Amino acid sequence: MSMLPHKLFRPDETDYITITELARYFRIEARQLNQILTTMGWIKKKHFIWWIATELGKENGAKEYVANYSRLSYVYWHKDIMENQELLYTIEKTVRSYLENSLYDEFIKEYYIQQGYTVWHYSKEKQEDKNENITLVAKKDKKIVLIHCRDNQLDISVQELKNFQKQRDEFKVANPVFANYDLTLHYCMSGFFMTEDAYEYTEDFKDEISYEIIKGDSSSTWLDSLLLDNQKA
Repeated sequence: MSMLPHKLFRPDETDYITITELARYFRIEARQLNQILTTMGWIKKKHFIWWIATELGKENGAKEYVANYSRLSYVYWHKDIMENQELLYTIEKTVRSYLENSLYDEFIKEYYIQQGYTVWHYSKEKQEDKNENITLVAKKDKKIVLIHCRDNQLDISVQELKNFQKQRDEFKVANPVFANYDLTLHYCMSGFFMTEDAYEYTEDFKDEISYEIIKGDSSSTWLDSLLLDNQKA
């Protein structure tokens, strides 16, 4: 039995649009929109080849189409989805979180530069989970500070602190040039996000882990102008 899906409809004869057109409307990349729709449970991958619509996606206007030239399945969306409040909210929340975290990282980077440090972002290849990784590396004289920036209010647990210590050890192995440097771990947070157990853990490892509450640049209200405005799309 063929694994290829059946042709369901002709998109050129309907009010349906492609994911690329929909992403352009929301002013984000198609791959980012696919990721958002996957997280929402509206689409999923089948056989690692094509996108298909879930039942929830179909309830929100999705239909599947198979191209004649490739027989690969694509998901098209009814134009009404442009006004879907759940999708609008999820996209705005996702974009806002990304921008705010990026802005905070840059804010902390500049903060350390002003203190005379040479600062760089940690290797992107190592950022499998931004919430549990080294964000910045700051160097001054014979001192290295591995910095984690936290601006999303997620709790910092004891396990995360232990993971941070493990990453420090891996950093030493991967960067032997810093073998004789004083190397410490530091959290920069826009608020106090540690659990009670995590706070007690930092007290036990004061020589290794420190933290600081640094508010971001509250004047960056222009962030809203970078977010979705479907009235201007």
